[in-house]
Amino acid sequence: MKYKLIIGTLCIPLLALGVVTQLYLLMPVSTNLLQFIKHATTNNIGLLTTLFGFFYAVGLIIWGSLSDRIGKDLTLIIGLLLLACVSFIVPLLHNYYLLLFARAVQGFCAASFPPVALAWVSINLPDSSKPKAISLISCAFLLAATIGQWLGSLLISNSLYYAMWFLTGIYACGATIFYFYYLKNKQNYQVTPSATLLSICCKIPNILTNRKLLPVYLCSLFVLLSFVSLYSVLHRSALIVYVPTLRNISIIAMLFSLTSSYLFKVIKPAYVLAIALCLMAFSLFIHTFFLTDRLNTLVILYFCHFMLIIGLAYAVPSMIVCIATQSEIKDRGIATSLYTCILFIGASLGALLPTFITPPILITSLSILLMVCAIQLILNLKAHH
Repeated sequence: MKYKLIIGTLCIPLLALGVVTQLYLLMPVSTNLLQFIKHATTNNIGLLTTLFGFFYAVGLIIWGSLSDRIGKDLTLIIGLLLLACVSFIVPLLHNYYLLLFARAVQGFCAASFPPVALAWVSINLPDSSKPKAISLISCAFLLAATIGQWLGSLLISNSLYYAMWFLTGIYACGATIFYFYYLKNKQNYQVTPSATLLSICCKIPNILTNRKLLPVYLCSLFVLLSFVSLYSVLHRSALIVYVPTLRNISIIAMLFSLTSSYLFKVIKPAYVLAIALCLMAFSLFIHTFFLTDRLNTLVILYFCHFMLIIGLAYAVPSMIVCIATQSEIKDRGIATSLYTCILFIGASLGALLPTFITPPILITSLSILLMVCAIQLILNLKAHH
């Protein structure tokens, strides 16, 4: 049990941080990549993040189905080993189109970890330790958004070797830990081969159109989309000099997600989500005044950014709880995988949209959409009371 607790509350959160970091790793260094990747341009470089995010989102559902057939431990071992292999190869590719293909494969392999790791925790840890572990993993997923960017700006200058091979080592260590755990517990191994990818795909339309779940799914589309779009815009604007400070502020604010379980005891998760979205909408809108040089007081910028990330830190666990409590027990796994899929489709679009839409228009539109999501969530709550 002690070994399980160490894996669940230490190894899995650290691996979660390392895996999801890949999505944000290349965001702050797009101009650096243009120097050593052939056929890369300012218009297509964002696809290296977008395509990773898209295949990551699709892979979440496929790997979740596979883990039901072959077991959680074996899925984690295979997924982490494949991710380590692809991450090792990525720096060796200097052609943009080969690198784009490798990033798509990398995204698909990375998707093997988050849903299966959460399922591993729910199966292997005692009830008293589950909330702590899930809270730590959720916090790690959020922290990856800023630590991934920091790691990219620190390790990527004229090659991808240092960043990718550092992460390769983390994935290989993770695969080794789960391999030894698998050998130790092989005799107790249980799988449920009833679930198939086809049966999951057949359930998706009904889950998506569920009146209780649809408002939450709409929220999940815009939450990470807004965050990633903002940082993509900041890296291309005059505000880029303040990005390191904003990242440090984000790391502190994201730690507030660890207190979400205590907040849910006082306020219903759906109301916490609505408040978080309103906070995100308002603080995101204030950023447009800085992007258009109508405001230049740094204290206001830092405060608004802190409020934005606080909103994000509470929105993500709120959505997880809303999906878990409002979905049918038999569909809970699929409903959660679908939520994660939509969340990261939003993140992948966030890296692409700033290329096509003027930054102030994009950020203002996303602020309005977040507010609309909050309003429709409140109206939906009132309709079901």
